[in-house]
Amino acid sequence: MDNSWDICWIDRPEELKKISKELLNEDLLSVDTETFGWQTGNEELCLVQIGIPSRELVALIDPLTTKDLTLLSGVIENETPELVAHNASFEARQFRRYGLKMNGIIDTLKLARELRPDLPDHTLKTCCKALLGVEISKTEQTSNWSKRPLSDQQIKYAALDAEIAIKLYWELEDLQEKIDVDESLSVPELMRELRETVKARYQLTRSISEELAVLNGREDLIRAVIREKLIDGEPAYDGEYGKCKVTKARQTEIDPEKVRRELPEIAELVIDEYVDKKHLAEVAKEYGIDKKELDKVTDIIGYQHRMRISLKDVI
Repeated sequence: MDNSWDICWIDRPEELKKISKELLNEDLLSVDTETFGWQTGNEELCLVQIGIPSRELVALIDPLTTKDLTLLSGVIENETPELVAHNASFEARQFRRYGLKMNGIIDTLKLARELRPDLPDHTLKTCCKALLGVEISKTEQTSNWSKRPLSDQQIKYAALDAEIAIKLYWELEDLQEKIDVDESLSVPELMRELRETVKARYQLTRSISEELAVLNGREDLIRAVIREKLIDGEPAYDGEYGKCKVTKARQTEIDPEKVRRELPEIAELVIDEYVDKKHLAEVAKEYGIDKKELDKVTDIIGYQHRMRISLKDVI
């Protein structure tokens, strides 16, 4: 996909100050960043891209020369304008380097996971291909973004990411509108809507339901077998079919007694003691304690509503 929005380059503090004020008048922006050095543990923010849909413009901000990104604080830290980003946690981490906390975030990665769980993955490249029908290249992602001047290819790549994020959001927003339910409807009206929705889904998938169930089950089993083989020592794979590997994550737990001993000044603030009901019942049974005795140590703090629904004439 080619760039269709205009591009402006911001590399002086006075230019950043000017556009920051202008951006405060916008309702919706996209935000993307490019970094360099993460491979060596020396990650550096090298470029900030802000897409401005109302002007069909992408502002490329050079933090290596503007230095003081706090000029963007009004844009980044307020609830408006809303900020569209794909995997927004990455951008949030970059802005934290400058003491800025992102607010008003619309994360298209989370939206895509919620609205299109059927996709094989939810990378920006996959989402664009599946939802927008466009191919985007990510070859420049790992290029040297700290080198100046940036190449024409780098500039086009960076600007396109900010532009495409907005277009992806609009597509997901349209999908969300189709899903939304009128909450003012009565229960009988909602039951009708539910039955018609389930019925329509069944009619749509009836001819492929068995094949779909087989494929879903086979996918889950293959993933499980691959995982076990990698855990057992088979090498990670990176080839024509994709990539797979397993990593060992350290699992830890906090000992409340050690917290009391080592951090007495905050112990009572962070330790939340409770008795697990299931464990209590198991131990009581083991010791032959009657279930009625547990009522003596049980307080009712509220009620949980459990709902059962059965629909007529779906199949």
